Amino acid sequence: MVDGYQPLTDPQWQVMVLLLPLPRKRRLCLRQTVDAVRYICRIGCQWRSLPTSFPT
Repeated sequence: MVDGYQPLTDPQWQVMVLLLPLPRKRRLCLRQTVDAVRYICRIGCQWRSLPTSFPT
């Protein structure tokens, strides 16, 4: 079992991006947002308490 938060790997993201109906130009920002939502679910903090590496 992995402790803490692990961001999406490239292979995991390639599977997820096929399910998201957004234009290509937004996918990099979308990946950061998906990672931020996963971080919140894993750690249990509020959106405003995210580390600065995530979008706000």
